[in-house]
Amino acid sequence: MRAPVRWLLALAGVAGAVGAGAGPDVPPASGQVPAPGPRLEGRFAMAGRVIVATRVPGEHTGQLVLRNWTFLAPCPTGTCIDAVLVRARAGAADRLILQRRRTGYYVGSGRFYAPLRCGKRTDPRGELVPFTIAVQVVAATHGPRATATRLRASYANRSRTNRTPCFSVLGHDSASYHGHLIGRLGPLLDASAGAGDQ
Repeated sequence: MRAPVRWLLALAGVAGAVGAGAGPDVPPASGQVPAPGPRLEGRFAMAGRVIVATRVPGEHTGQLVLRNWTFLAPCPTGTCIDAVLVRARAGAADRLILQRRRTGYYVGSGRFYAPLRCGKRTDPRGELVPFTIAVQVVAATHGPRATATRLRASYANRSRTNRTPCFSVLGHDSASYHGHLIGRLGPLLDASAGAGDQ
């Protein structure tokens, strides 16, 4: 089996594990080649603080959240030009591709659906929430196979789209995170379906 095909199968296993509630599928990155800097891969425990929460039910400024983020490396060794993030959030998970902008710094955008009340019913996909995540590697192991061990990250949602026929004033939110490595993953090219268990 060719390497790209095996990579897609491994990513599909992770997608199935995160369950319902994730945003639309993100196509896999292409042209993965090693790049300078630490490798971003593994499971990270992330502690976050809500910076802005305007008209977002169940959320308030200053709120503390704990999340598990999993980073998958699309290339077999070294630092990849992209990384795949599987991000657990309240009641669901998202997955998105982060593009490497410079050494140790990645940015990606995605979207998910949130429930929104319209009349006497609540539409579970009534609100479309686009967001951007930026990740900065702040510590890594040393040597030719350097791997990220500590991260800083930000989440930003600046606007939302009402998908229901009812009028509603929607909100926005943002948060900052820091986290550390809690589990390593094998290369995606050698991963089995079990590697995606969350």
